[in-house]
Amino acid sequence: MSEIGYKSDFASHSARRMGTWPVFFFVVAAEIILLRFSSTQAYMPLRESPAGFDQLLAFLPAIVKATLLTGSAMLVTSFVSAPAEVQASLVGHRPHRVTLILNLGCVATLISIFALARSGDAQREDASALFHGLIRATPIFWVFLLASWAGLIAPLNLWREALRRNCQAWAIVFVASVLSFHHYDAAVASQIGSLLIKPTLFLASKLYALTGSQLHCVGINADGYPICGSSEYFVEIHPACSGYKGVFLSSILLSLYFYIEPTKLTGVRLAFVILLSCLTTFLLNAVRLALLVFIGAHFSPEVAQEGFHANFGVLSLLVVTVSAIVSARAFAGAASQPPVFFTCGNGATARLLLPLTYLIGSSLFFGLFSGRFFWLYPLPALVALVGLIQIRAELRLLAYSLTGAPLFLAILTFLFWLLLVPADSEASDVVRTTLMSASFPATVAWLSARLIGAILIVPFAEELVFRGVFTDVLCDKLRPYCTTAVARFGALALAAFLFGLLHSNFLAGAIAGVIFGVARWWREELGDAIVCHSLTNLMLSFYVLLTGEWSYWP
Repeated sequence: MSEIGYKSDFASHSARRMGTWPVFFFVVAAEIILLRFSSTQAYMPLRESPAGFDQLLAFLPAIVKATLLTGSAMLVTSFVSAPAEVQASLVGHRPHRVTLILNLGCVATLISIFALARSGDAQREDASALFHGLIRATPIFWVFLLASWAGLIAPLNLWREALRRNCQAWAIVFVASVLSFHHYDAAVASQIGSLLIKPTLFLASKLYALTGSQLHCVGINADGYPICGSSEYFVEIHPACSGYKGVFLSSILLSLYFYIEPTKLTGVRLAFVILLSCLTTFLLNAVRLALLVFIGAHFSPEVAQEGFHANFGVLSLLVVTVSAIVSARAFAGAASQPPVFFTCGNGATARLLLPLTYLIGSSLFFGLFSGRFFWLYPLPALVALVGLIQIRAELRLLAYSLTGAPLFLAILTFLFWLLLVPADSEASDVVRTTLMSASFPATVAWLSARLIGAILIVPFAEELVFRGVFTDVLCDKLRPYCTTAVARFGALALAAFLFGLLHSNFLAGAIAGVIFGVARWWREELGDAIVCHSLTNLMLSFYVLLTGEWSYWP
């Protein structure tokens, strides 16, 4: 054990720290998956650039993947060949708090850059140079992120010794992996989706035949993908339409939940639950394709494309995942017990998730029947209001006050939102034209529901979750590894990051989340964050009504 630099008493320390290594291993795996989705196609334009530096940077995704593959091989071989004492010390490894802070900072920065690069702002000619510059700066953050991942998983001495013993072999593995990943990466997702297109179309055609009509393939598009439909409505079937994303996300979400919230089911039964949910997700995707064509051909192409197609996939994924979790907990005899993950030291429970859960779920459901203009918005607002009524006892415990701090922070958020979110003239024209052509009572009713939802319902629903449950849970999870101040800051940042993902403009949503988090911690009152959010939406609502820029409506 001394040959790789471990202290003689490390085994005794590992006994006290046993169990932390799987947690950080899972954190690294979750971050890799998140970055994989957020960085999709971000570096593809560099392959087409004539600049030599850009051509070199085009290898960056392959280099990162090759580093992960080589590092995983190094870790496995070192763990298998190491003596029992070293294996125990690896499992009991607890990283330094600086490593954790560096890790969170790099992940947040990279995802922010990728979100900006994919946004509509990046397509403007005057801003493209800035966003391309941000992409070219990502290697710096990747280096620190890879180093933090290594520090989270294993001690530095283990990596150094593994590299020293088989340096040439690992170099060969790394170079071969880079060349392989760079050549095949762009086509991997397309190949997986292409393999599933035929069975998806087969199932969809069988389901569509139940309507008395046939689903026909009339040709292929420029990329070689089939064009299918019925009557006068046809759709292009891309690899993403095959359902592989839903299957993958379903398995990841369920694996994440069952790891955080273990049940009494055996590993084989849990694997069966995950496999069954993936199969159900795939079958529902075939149902989505059949219904998409049916709605477009017999009812409204606008509703089919703008409403049904945009909402059914996410809604079915959520339904399948939640159903699998509820079923697994029921079979394990834990249905009557609240999930431990959603309970933290100050008593925040899963009940606080109800309003936002109702709002998102009902918005997706009623969105199935809407076109470009969401006439049914009052219904999700009403459903979310029911959720607020259900937790009225918890809401009475909060302290609400219109002090200077929430007002100042609301004005700051309002200004940041106008600065970062560009006006969408096309979306504004759709709202303006629709409202002007509607009857006066219908317009007044819709505007009233929109105001009530934006100013009262949405702030409560979102703040109870992001600055309430999520912030408290994340703070409790981080506190064992750092000081209370660092844990609070990390929880605030992570909750703001999740809040940004909920909005179409990630950066504006994340900054708003940070400001609302500051409002919450200013007096240690969650009610202040709700007031700040409500005032921000009130100012945005007045701005929309005064200027006619409907795309800014919160």
